[in-house]
Amino acid sequence: MPSIGKLKKLGLREIKKIWPHEEKDLSPWIAENIDALNEVLNLQIEIESKEEYIHNFRLDLVGTDNFSQMPVIIENQFGGSNHDHLGKLITYSAAKEAGIIIWIANEIQIAHRNAIEWLNKISPQEMTFYGVELEVFQIDNSLPAPNFRIVAGPPPSKRKAIISGEISPRNKRYKDFFDRLRSKILSIQPNFTRAKALPQSWWSLGIGRSGFSVASCFTIDNKFRVEIYIDMGKKEYNEIAFAELKENRVVIEEKIGKELVWDPLPDSRACRIYLAIDGTIDDNEQKLTDIIEWATPLIIKFREVFGPLAKNVQIES
Repeated sequence: MPSIGKLKKLGLREIKKIWPHEEKDLSPWIAENIDALNEVLNLQIEIESKEEYIHNFRLDLVGTDNFSQMPVIIENQFGGSNHDHLGKLITYSAAKEAGIIIWIANEIQIAHRNAIEWLNKISPQEMTFYGVELEVFQIDNSLPAPNFRIVAGPPPSKRKAIISGEISPRNKRYKDFFDRLRSKILSIQPNFTRAKALPQSWWSLGIGRSGFSVASCFTIDNKFRVEIYIDMGKKEYNEIAFAELKENRVVIEEKIGKELVWDPLPDSRACRIYLAIDGTIDDNEQKLTDIIEWATPLIIKFREVFGPLAKNVQIES
């Protein structure tokens, strides 16, 4: 008879020998092995940041699904799922305006599976929640073998819309709006940008230096914002750049012709400088046209004024 090993599922104590700390060990491992999670979820997630501050909390992983261009957040924990992490998941979803929300635990309890399915049921078509169990197996004394398993997720109709690239009605409205905004800008400056509008709530353009962009976006508090967004990869770099730009505040605001909001985003890695007006994608056509008329000259002026200044920002690495 051939020798056959015994398959066993490791418990929490053994799992924590592999990854002693959630922040230092488990989150980095998931980020480095995101392809394994992508294969299970049939997504194309690219991780962009780890342990990002959201107010007084830290979000484990932030990324983008390269297929749908949806923002992704991942919250992971040891052991069984709990109410604390469910609350964090919803808080982070709102803060990041996430489209794909993933909760990873060694066990997703029945009550939380039901909660995930309910969130999928009541949320917009373009917003999906997943409950994923991270199991670890071993055959006799072999190396431990981690395995991701979906135990709760969106119904097939929602998954089909994302995987096939179908655009939800709401995201189509976003794309149509930003197509109109882009066309308006190009009618004034034909060579201003080649960046296309995507089916999402924002549109971002470079201003000549990595880590700086001019963006326009609809926000969760029913505003439309035009902003300079600063994210050079490290909080300290962003703070230096923000401070250097703010030293020129008087001159900048004279050139823009308006008093700007200078927001260091103390609970986030990035910083922003912006103007905002009331507006949502659900406004009538006249209101959306008014937003475009307001935003067009600002986007042009923001890049014209901030582009040269961003290039001259001095960061000592």
